Amino acid sequence: MPSAVIKSCLPMTQTFEITREQQDLLLQGLRFVRSSVALDMQDFTPAVEAERRQKYARISELESQLRAVLPSEARPA
Repeated sequence: MPSAVIKSCLPMTQTFEITREQQDLLLQGLRFVRSSVALDMQDFTPAVEAERRQKYARISELESQLRAVLPSEARPA
């Protein structure tokens, strides 16, 4: 079973290995996180929208990092 090494871009770098199944589980969880951001019922203000966009960007960045750790042939179609 292939594993991956993830390096954080945060100032404190953490490296660990995950399996393909763990990667898939994390990506599935991030989809739920993205949905919860979208469904969060707040009164619309420019500040709320800016915060929401920042959250989406952080989620997308994390998804990209997770997808990049395993070879493309190991990813589902």
